[in-house]
Amino acid sequence: MIPSQRIENAGETAAALFGNGFHCAEAVAWAVLDSLGLDTEEAAAHATAFGGGFGRSFDEACGALSGGLIAIGHLHGRRRPCGEWDLPAKLGAELRYRFIQNNETTHCASLRKRFGTERQQSECRKLVKQVAADLLGLLSEDSHRLETVTCPCEA
Repeated sequence: MIPSQRIENAGETAAALFGNGFHCAEAVAWAVLDSLGLDTEEAAAHATAFGGGFGRSFDEACGALSGGLIAIGHLHGRRRPCGEWDLPAKLGAELRYRFIQNNETTHCASLRKRFGTERQQSECRKLVKQVAADLLGLLSEDSHRLETVTCPCEA
């Protein structure tokens, strides 16, 4: 079980990182892994191209959501070309579902348009905070199922 204070702190860390050196995807990936005491640099590097709706195009999914998915992959992704990926798929689907429940869409440009130019930075910061906290909450809920799955190819 992840303590609620740690979940809240991860959201605050992500919000602080956003716009202060990291974009949305990087901030979420970094904050989630940092809150778990894990190495953050690789995940942040993997998140870099996802900022601004994929490569600053604003045409695809929100970078905050992408950063959360990257953190899930970093934590529970397969490291061999076989084996189960039910847990990361379940976590990713649930994170997306919660994002849509809160925001009605995952589309970066639609969100930015709704926020308007003057509120965009502050509203995106709220999204970053929300995704980081939501993901840690999900990880806490599923903590009893977060064991490492051995790849059948290694047997």
